[in-house]
Amino acid sequence: MSGALRIVELEELFAALTPAAVIAAVRNGLIRHARGEVSMPPPMQMLFDEPAGDCHIKAGRFRDGECFVVKIATGFYGNPERGLPVNDGLVLVFDAKTGSPQAMIRDRGWLTSWRTAAAGALAAEAGMPAGARTLGIIGTGHQARLQAEWVTRHLDIGNVVVFGRSAERADALAEDLRRIGLTASVAPSIDALCESSRLVVTCTPSNDILLPAGAVRDGTHIVALGADSPGKQELDPVLFARAAAVMVDDRDQCADHGDLSHAVRRSLLAPDAAIVLGSVLAGNRPYPRSTADITIADLTGTAAQDVAIASLALSVIDGAHGSTVRS
Repeated sequence: MSGALRIVELEELFAALTPAAVIAAVRNGLIRHARGEVSMPPPMQMLFDEPAGDCHIKAGRFRDGECFVVKIATGFYGNPERGLPVNDGLVLVFDAKTGSPQAMIRDRGWLTSWRTAAAGALAAEAGMPAGARTLGIIGTGHQARLQAEWVTRHLDIGNVVVFGRSAERADALAEDLRRIGLTASVAPSIDALCESSRLVVTCTPSNDILLPAGAVRDGTHIVALGADSPGKQELDPVLFARAAAVMVDDRDQCADHGDLSHAVRRSLLAPDAAIVLGSVLAGNRPYPRSTADITIADLTGTAAQDVAIASLALSVIDGAHGSTVRS
């Protein structure tokens, strides 16, 4: 890639990427991160109150790669009232030898959404209880819908139970999931959702505990996605003390602003007690799971995932155009 800055539009991404390919790329990114093969500085976050929103800036590079990536993703939660999507953003790709910009991917936040969906599916895979046939989703937004679809397809689960603080939005999500072939229902309470589900994904922008320790049944695996900025929280910190295993996408990030951070500040769990998810996916850190074990995967999103999905997107698009791609 040389000359004028290349611009990749969202429509090209929709045409080029499949969930299976994204999951494979994100798996590779998480494994390489666990092996120390990804260079990435701490993320930068801007938080907004009026209106409520956030901006995440993450950067990274596979150490043997020829490019590095800077991702800017925004989420403004009142946007639907303005007729706009909650998420937006773009991804910038630079030549790692010269620093020159190679491409701007105008993904409108979709690459972040897809790589988060992929990470959720992989984290669910890593701790899925034997025989689990129902996925519990806490949340009703864009990512909740993606988690419901991607996790069920990846793990061959056909039944979903949704809980949302807005009953109307929970009903709408369940109806949407039924339209894509899933059996979906709405739980009247968190307790009811936990009673029916041993695999639970939390995906909300909550600043308060949504999943109390007392509601979680033995044998449950929890994937927590929402606490990706300082101040956010979905899980009762006591759950981390009860957990037989805690997995994280990145120890430092999760100890700083993930759900894990609330347990760390209360001295309920040391950060180094958490297993890096990529090590589990690589088979390097398997753990025995009894039928009574509670396990947690805390995900804050990493630049390794952003590098993986941006590299995949450019590779697939260039391949479709018959171009030579540098990976």
